[in-house]
Amino acid sequence: MSPETAVVCAVCGSEGLAPVRREGAGHTVLGCPRCGVWSIHPQPGAGDLDHFYNAPYYEAWRLEEEARERMWQRRIRLLEAVPRGKLLDVGCAEGAFLAAARRAGFEVEGTEISRHAAGQAATAIGAVVHHGDLRDAALPRASFDIVTIWHVLEHMLRPGESLREARRILKPGGFLLVAVPNRSNTIFGAVYRIARGRPLHLYEPDDREQHLHYWDPASLQTSLASHGFDVEWIKPDPCALGAAKQAVDLAGRIHSRLAGEPRTSAMVALARAGEEPA
Repeated sequence: MSPETAVVCAVCGSEGLAPVRREGAGHTVLGCPRCGVWSIHPQPGAGDLDHFYNAPYYEAWRLEEEARERMWQRRIRLLEAVPRGKLLDVGCAEGAFLAAARRAGFEVEGTEISRHAAGQAATAIGAVVHHGDLRDAALPRASFDIVTIWHVLEHMLRPGESLREARRILKPGGFLLVAVPNRSNTIFGAVYRIARGRPLHLYEPDDREQHLHYWDPASLQTSLASHGFDVEWIKPDPCALGAAKQAVDLAGRIHSRLAGEPRTSAMVALARAGEEPA
């Protein structure tokens, strides 16, 4: 087998990753035999990602501001049964969710790799926002009640390290909410093929959204459990903003009920901090 099999999984650290499919510009999707996560190979370098998450990246979000605010409110409702406490949003962008969480009664803090977005968030809402990835923040052990990771894990070079760090900084029994794209997005994949005349691609080096890792419900469950989390549920994540995507998402939610697991284009998990891995 090619040297690709020696690549270490960025989520669980296992070797023996095997090619699943080919993608653009000579990239391969490798599947982990242990946790089931798919990852792009070769991965970009940290410096290669810097130019993606600058001011122009976030300008498109402002055109969807009202729809995004409704999305944040849906996510706040996921926290209705969670006691108010200290919340860390990993990859907080320009701080819209932090603002919504503060209004809902949480004490908020954030991390963000984009220097531009971290500065915007800190200025806009007056919260502490750490520039860099989660490990760079060097936060105290067991110092947060809730950690949220909204569609950030798939962008990370080392998502396993971030899950491990999230468990470390959560108080025992604290809550993790994590949302990621769902590679078992059967309806969306079929609609894309009909509309575009080709299968849904996972990665191109010039994609605006640099998704480096791909989960289905089983691999998300395994990833969280292996890093010390007790998963309470995994559900469809209703994050579609445009009318056409919302219609496809509705069909995906119906399919999810029939399948007994998320088949929408995105999913969200709620987990509790269990025993910290050795």
